Amino acid sequence: MPSLIDRESLEHLVPLLNTNGKQEASRYAKDLTITSEALVGIILAAQVGGLGPYAYASYDREISSNTLNPTNEELNALGRTGVGKATGLALKAIRKIDQKFKERSLLVVHLFHSRSHRYWHMFYFDQRDYSAHRNHWKHGPHIHYSQDTFTREPLSEVWAKIQAPKPQFPPELHIRFDYHHSRRR
Repeated sequence: MPSLIDRESLEHLVPLLNTNGKQEASRYAKDLTITSEALVGIILAAQVGGLGPYAYASYDREISSNTLNPTNEELNALGRTGVGKATGLALKAIRKIDQKFKERSLLVVHLFHSRSHRYWHMFYFDQRDYSAHRNHWKHGPHIHYSQDTFTREPLSEVWAKIQAPKPQFPPELHIRFDYHHSRRR
C-alpha cells in the first residue's frame, strides 16, 4: 500500500518555502512538480506544529453565478416533467443547471503563515487547474503559489481579497501539480 505522504516529493517541496523573492522561487519551481501527497504532507505537518513557526489556515468555496440558479417556477416545472423530452421552463432549468456545473469554480486555498502574519506561503487552485483537459496553462495541471515577498500588501488584505465576492489573488507562480486522482492506474 502506498504511503499517504510521499517523502521524496515533500523533500522537494519544503525548499520552496525557503526561497526569497519571486525570481528565486521561479528558478526553483521551474523543474518542480508538487504531488498531491506532498501537499497533504506539508498541510499535516503544519497542523501538528511540524513547520516550526508556521501555522496553517485554509479557505474553500464554490464560486458561481447566481443568474444560473433555476427559479422555483423552473424547478417546479422540472419536477412535474415525466419521462421523455423536457420543454419550456423545465428545459430552461436543465440548461441553467448544466451551465452552472460548467462555469462554477471550486476554489481551495492553503496558507502557511508565521504567527505575526509577516511571513506566509500560499497554494491555491480550482478544479480546472489540476485537470489535463482544456487547462489554461500551457504546461497542463498546476497549482498557484505565492509568498509574502511577491506583494507589498499585508496578509490581512491579501486574505480579504481572496474571500471577496470576486476573488483577487496576489502575484503568483504556476507550478506543475500531480494530482493523484488524475493518474492512470
